Amino acid sequence: YTFKEPNDYRSEVTMGSAVERTDEHVREYLIYRGFTNTLKHLDNDIKADKEKGFRVDKIIDQLQQFVQSFDLAGLKEYWLYLDKRLFSRLEDVYRSTVNKLRISLYRYYIINTVQKGNLEKTQEFFQKQASELQGQAEWRDWFILPFISSPEQNSAFCQYFSRQWSDTFLVSLHNFLSVFQSLTCFPPQPVLLSFDAEVQKMTCLMEENEQLRQLLFALQTESRDQRDRDEMIHHKLPTYVQNMDRLGDTEL
Repeated sequence: YTFKEPNDYRSEVTMGSAVERTDEHVREYLIYRGFTNTLKHLDNDIKADKEKGFRVDKIIDQLQQFVQSFDLAGLKEYWLYLDKRLFSRLEDVYRSTVNKLRISLYRYYIINTVQKGNLEKTQEFFQKQASELQGQAEWRDWFILPFISSPEQNSAFCQYFSRQWSDTFLVSLHNFLSVFQSLTCFPPQPVLLSFDAEVQKMTCLMEENEQLRQLLFALQTESRDQRDRDEMIHHKLPTYVQNMDRLGDTEL
């Protein structure tokens, strides 16, 4: 059995889940107090929350929604928001990672337009992004893509049409967002979020205590059963053998 340090419990409580639980606590309180107007405003603000309460899965879902609906403007605006609100807090050493993810996200969007047969949206991307991307080496070969009849068979682009590439990109993006909070300095958490972390810590400690209690009970039961078996064997021995350890040399 392995024991955890107190700090390990804090690492297990993600920002996203803590925010989501705290939102529910606030909603319950507003309902209890009868603050219906405030509750409506809270629900509206939560729906419009671009950070999605720091829930990585919901951020990924939002990006996916923009891609699948061919909403290039929404995709750019949302990524720009994440960049200004979150990624800008990162140290410079991580900027290259953010840039690579942005490039892959745009390519992911382009590949989706081609796979869905929406050539108009493919051309629209390069028309609207030409001034931004033409001077970048990563995009030098991509401007011919709309004019290739079967880009999925072209050696320069075939890898991007594979399921492996798209899955790898989404997993990389998910992992980066998941560890993002440990790479940057967020403002101090409000008391409500700190309270939630302490509750989760106490819950984990209580669960561990229960496991230890059950383990101790099992060990005590095993020890008692062994003692009973030993006594049963002892009682079956002849009297002179049972008392042999109390006999002197002469008597023996």
